[in-house]
Order: sequence, then structure tokens, then C-alpha cells
Amino acid sequence: MRLVNSFFAMVLTGVLSFSAIAQPYSETHKLIQSGSYSAAVKSGQALNTANSLSLASEALARKVMLGEAENPKASAVMARNLAGKALDMEPNHQNARLQFVVTDGFVARYTNDVTAWFKKLPQKSLELIQSYRNDFPDDPKGDALMGAWHLEIIRKAGEESAERWFGARADYGKAFFEKSLHQDPADPIVNINYAFALIALVEEEKDGEGQAKSQNLRRARTLIETALNAPPSDDLTKKMQIKAAKALGLYESPEELTILVDAFFEGNEL
Repeated sequence: MRLVNSFFAMVLTGVLSFSAIAQPYSETHKLIQSGSYSAAVKSGQALNTANSLSLASEALARKVMLGEAENPKASAVMARNLAGKALDMEPNHQNARLQFVVTDGFVARYTNDVTAWFKKLPQKSLELIQSYRNDFPDDPKGDALMGAWHLEIIRKAGEESAERWFGARADYGKAFFEKSLHQDPADPIVNINYAFALIALVEEEKDGEGQAKSQNLRRARTLIETALNAPPSDDLTKKMQIKAAKALGLYESPEELTILVDAFFEGNEL
């Protein structure tokens, strides 16, 4: 049973790819933008403010996501602790709130599947996402997170079980992603995550059969092309665009495209 772990892989990939909500010219933020994640963690810890600790959490979590952490679970726990410490200092700090959602999910990702299932981690993650959306309704990242939650539950549980067990639906997931892009249509990371989610959905969505599958693939291609046309703003965006370009190159090989997207959601190197 891989539902819980791979659910967090997708949702967290999307969140960690967003630019930090923080002081744009801080040294820690500059280090994150350049991909110097270990240095950013040290910088954020040294400054020891709510803002800097939230950035340290983000930097460490990005390192985990990219497969650059020697011990992913220990790094995820540390990242969550950093976000929690930031929230102790400033409970409503937006980036700290966002990173706590992200890093808590990563900890769950490396938790035993059965344990995660019985602790209802997907439902708890949904509550954290909804809480973030309620408190920061103008942030499109909250809608993208919600869209990712719905579509990944379907990817792993199947359309019927996803709705019966969790209330997850494909039309809801798409609507949340589209709402996010309506606010920020050029965001390359949201475009890529949404595109990959639609490609994965091809094997799960039953409504309309061939027509729905074709629509999903066409929309995914448009999203990828939009993402590739965006100027890379940081290290993570560049690496995500490389993954998107690989996917676009496999459009004539459906099986290989599916393998690539599955690897992405499982947190494996593409």
C-alpha cells in the first residue's frame, strides 16, 4: 500500500517548489534561490528569527525532495522542527505555516505505510491544507495544494475508492488547480505539477473513457509548454523544467511517459 507515502510525495513536491514567502533580499533566501541548500539551513539557524527559520526549513525540505539529503527522514524531522520553532516565535508567519504543512507531510512520507494509514495522515494533511487556505485565501498555493491532494488520492486509490474513502474527486482536483492558475497562470511549478497529475490521472479517470484521457493529455501538454516558456527563477525551477522537458519528449511513448511521471510522484530520480 503506497497511497499515503506517494500522496505526500506529490503534494510536497508542489509546495516545496513555490518561492518562499519571505524577505526577498535576505541572505538565506538568496542561498535557496541559488540551490545552496545546506548553506541556507546554516544561515537561517544562525539568524534564529521566525522568518529565517522558516527559510531554513524550506531549504532542508527542498534538499530532501531533490534526493540530496543523506538521511531523508532525519532531515524531514529536522525541517519540521525548524518550521515548528518558527511558529513558536510567530504563530501566524505565513511561510512558517506553509513549511510546516510541507515538512509534516515529508515525515509522513517516510513513516511506515500501515502506521500512516491508521493514523489517518491523509485526512490530517487535508485539514492542514484547508486551514492554510482559510487563513491565506489570496495565496494561490493553497488551491494548488488542494488540487494535488484530490488528484493524487485518485492516482493511488482509484476513482471510486478515493471518493468513497476520502471524498477525493477528479473534477474537484482539476478545479482547484485551475483556480490557482487563474490567479497566477505563468507559475511554472504549478503548471508542471498539474500537468504530471493529469498524465497520472489518464489511467484512473473512468468518466468519458477515451475522451477524458485525451483531454487530460492535451491540457497537460499545454501546461508543460507554458512552464517551459517561463524564465527559470531559481535552482528548483530549473530542475523542474528539466523534468518537464523530459516528459514532453516522451509524449509519443505513453508507457515511458507514465513511468517517468510515476517516478516523479514516488520521489525517485528521473
